[in-house]
Amino acid sequence: MRNRFIIFIFTVLAWSGIFAASPKSPHGENFKKDCAICHTADNWNKIKRDGFNHTKTNFPLVGQHKAVNCRKCHTTLVFSKAPTECSACHTDLHEGTVGKDCAHCHTSNSWIVTKIRQIHQQQGFPLVGEHASADCNRCHTSASLLRFNNIRSDCYSCHQYQYEITAKPNHKMAGFGIDCERCHNMVGRSWNSIGNGFDHSIFPLTGGHNIPCQLCHIDNNYQKKLSSDCLSCHSEGAAITLIPAHATKMTKYACSDCHNNISWNNVRFQIHDSWFGIYSGRHKGVWTKCTDCHNNDATYKSNCRKCHNFDN
Repeated sequence: MRNRFIIFIFTVLAWSGIFAASPKSPHGENFKKDCAICHTADNWNKIKRDGFNHTKTNFPLVGQHKAVNCRKCHTTLVFSKAPTECSACHTDLHEGTVGKDCAHCHTSNSWIVTKIRQIHQQQGFPLVGEHASADCNRCHTSASLLRFNNIRSDCYSCHQYQYEITAKPNHKMAGFGIDCERCHNMVGRSWNSIGNGFDHSIFPLTGGHNIPCQLCHIDNNYQKKLSSDCLSCHSEGAAITLIPAHATKMTKYACSDCHNNISWNNVRFQIHDSWFGIYSGRHKGVWTKCTDCHNNDATYKSNCRKCHNFDN
């Protein structure tokens, strides 16, 4: 009878919870942190603000996240289930047009984007020249100002109108393609900023020929085939050059026999090397002029004594 009474007492106590197992942590079965890190003894709902070190997790509290109430992110008390993606807490106002990596443009300090140029550089369209001050909405034309749909980055897609109406030169009639960068410079501040992308190898633009296009292509007529002969552009200069007389005896020589495209004054007559030797000493051009030895009709003095008087 005594043993039955003892069993009865233990059964009642067990049902009453006195000998029940310790309650499970509301933070999950695998949560092993000391309660005192976050809680105080006087009130479980009073959380120590600087108790838990969030920097040891994969989501450090920096920027605006420092001031956010814990329950804003930890909607349940199982901390391991808290999401770390921005989109889990923040509405995607870009409606999926820029992907889910918010940190590519934004920081936790502010939603304001401060590295617009860097972002464009990374996306392959640097904001240089006139594009640096262009209104964003002129290119990003979506109905919502926060949608950034993929847009073409070639010049023609935005500047087709300019291509169509340009008359000097008429791009269509001249057979120009729509690769604007072949001629125009994106770094420039206007369409008149001509780049060096056009293949001008038929007549290399080097030395003194590195000049504005319109000086050779008169009236912006790029359809007219131009001669590569020097005199086609420089006949006037040859006509007025009297020493030596280019318009008479010197006409049997090509301009390139003496001149190069660096400067008209940079003269070197290659034929001289075969019968007079390479210029040396005082015969160098820096010491003498052609007419010191040659008459103005291009004839020359045939021996040293005709130029030099030697004392016996």
